Amino acid sequence: MKQTLAFCALLLGGPLLRADLPESYVQFEQWCQGMVAPLVDLMERGKASLPISGPPSDHGEMADRLEAYSRPSLLAAFWLQMEAVPEEKDRHGVEREKVAEWFRQGLILGTDPEHEQYWGHLTNYHQHGVEMALLAIALDVAREHLWDPLREEEKDQVADWLGQMRGNPRYWNNHMFFSILTLEFLREYGYGERGDKATVDYYFKQLEKMHHGGGWFLDGTNESFDHYNAFAFHTYGLWWAWRFGENDPERAERWRSWSREFIRDYQLLFSEEGGHLPFGRSITYRFNSLSIFGLATLNELDVLPLGHKRRTCRKNLEFFLDKPIEQEQGALSLGWVDEFHGIIEPYSCAGSPYWAAKGLFMTLLPPEHPFWTVEEEKLPAEKGDFVRVVEAPAFVIRGIDGTVELINAGNRCSRSAARRYGAWKWGKISYRSGIGFLTTPDNDRYPLDSALTAERPGGEKRYGRHPTIPIAIGRDHLAASYAFGNRNDYFNTALETHVWWKEGWLLVIHHVETYQPTVLKQGGFALGSERPEFRTETRGRRYAFISNGRQATALQALAGYDTLAFDRRLDDTSPRRHLNHPYHLLAYLATGEREGETFLAHLYWSGEAEENGAPWEAESLRKGHWQLVHPVLGKWDLRHAALPVIE
Repeated sequence: MKQTLAFCALLLGGPLLRADLPESYVQFEQWCQGMVAPLVDLMERGKASLPISGPPSDHGEMADRLEAYSRPSLLAAFWLQMEAVPEEKDRHGVEREKVAEWFRQGLILGTDPEHEQYWGHLTNYHQHGVEMALLAIALDVAREHLWDPLREEEKDQVADWLGQMRGNPRYWNNHMFFSILTLEFLREYGYGERGDKATVDYYFKQLEKMHHGGGWFLDGTNESFDHYNAFAFHTYGLWWAWRFGENDPERAERWRSWSREFIRDYQLLFSEEGGHLPFGRSITYRFNSLSIFGLATLNELDVLPLGHKRRTCRKNLEFFLDKPIEQEQGALSLGWVDEFHGIIEPYSCAGSPYWAAKGLFMTLLPPEHPFWTVEEEKLPAEKGDFVRVVEAPAFVIRGIDGTVELINAGNRCSRSAARRYGAWKWGKISYRSGIGFLTTPDNDRYPLDSALTAERPGGEKRYGRHPTIPIAIGRDHLAASYAFGNRNDYFNTALETHVWWKEGWLLVIHHVETYQPTVLKQGGFALGSERPEFRTETRGRRYAFISNGRQATALQALAGYDTLAFDRRLDDTSPRRHLNHPYHLLAYLATGEREGETFLAHLYWSGEAEENGAPWEAESLRKGHWQLVHPVLGKWDLRHAALPVIE
């Protein structure tokens, strides 16, 4: 597919300033400039990194310095290539050439082995390879501002530094794209070498083995399905197809086809508010999630109406930029809807959040593109409730009263990823937008919310769901088989979990086989709040209702549980654990010591209409046929062989 003349002009020269820019284009330009503005105050002459405050990663100081240049450089690149807005609409007044000059000088210093600001050599599997690919994209995006003004010897120096990618291995996951994109950049700009084409082809063949159907990729050795499908596999695949696809047209069309399929599912993960569902690792990249929509438009994929894509992008950016996501310097912080280090991974450092800039590929669309002027179309979550069965990862995606939910039968997360990042980022029964979830700094203490956990009586470790085997998935029911325990612990609990849903409620039945004395605990949704004030209602050991005045949760035991208790953070004497808020209250059910076969059954809910959180009455709980009735939601008739009899 050939790029249009407008797109070529964008890369090679850019349009001229004019006063009739579409309002939406101006809005996005101002958002970009507003994020660049705090970085200008951090730019020091003679430096090749921005002194952004934040925790270090486990990659080392040199890699963190590089990230504090490379990731902001992509944000700057998107902004620099945009057309400048008229002075009367410019709220920030950042000097473009000042920004471009600093990034050019930083690039020269950081790639100079003789300079104290040198970023260092690339070593096997090191983080530098990630940032090299990111820099290659940034230099390509803002070629007129960042690459073309360099002298030939400076370009040679940068190319020599990027050329260290040759022969350097990448992890067997989405990281293989970093070699592809770096080498394709070098080939495009006249620095290709023998073997580059074969290397690109090799890594593509490896990546294509990770495709599991429907556009969904298992992230290699991480063994996970999550947002990396959107902001890694399809982002890099579509960028490569748009910029370098003529090198292999058949492969380019294959990746475009996979993206078409994937977007049909992925679009459903955005709530009425505009935020996407937090699930998996690296959610601190925030609006990185949007990258696929801009690139799908650049590649002219006929998958969603332009008005739908722009509304998704606008609402998602508003969702984050209207919240306190900056740290004390005004730079993007580590966290989700605010600064919260409890959600980050060991590979995150102060510069890491600027990978959010990958979500800004829509800014490559020129002002005259209809993306900027077409009438917006509502998102699926705004139109009404829905259910989508996603076969490859074994997910069910639901829309409920404007929120979205992912119910998970096919959770995959490798042992190493679980230990390093926390299996709970993938392993909860349900992830629901707006409600958030609990985190933990200790991966041996699996959070209780929306999950069954197991522990030895009085034990220090709490085991939770890790890899699963999906055994059923449909529009009203899913099931998975899995086990608790680690390789080195003499602990094993086998489970088969079945889930049904109605409105904002989930019905869960666990068939459990314990091989040692075990205490089982099951939490509902964790309700957060900006203030430590909650209203609660309980009915013995069977039912709990919690409200923060705007949202509410409910948890109801049906069979197998012995006690009802609460997990709480209502003051600042312990570390924060809730994704969205500083304080939380969680109701959970627990058993006494169990050994052998048992089954557990419960219902849990979240929503804003408190009357919907009233408890259910059981009309009949016969083997294979349950009949429940609710004072507001009416009858719920369930038929399935996994439904046990409850006397």
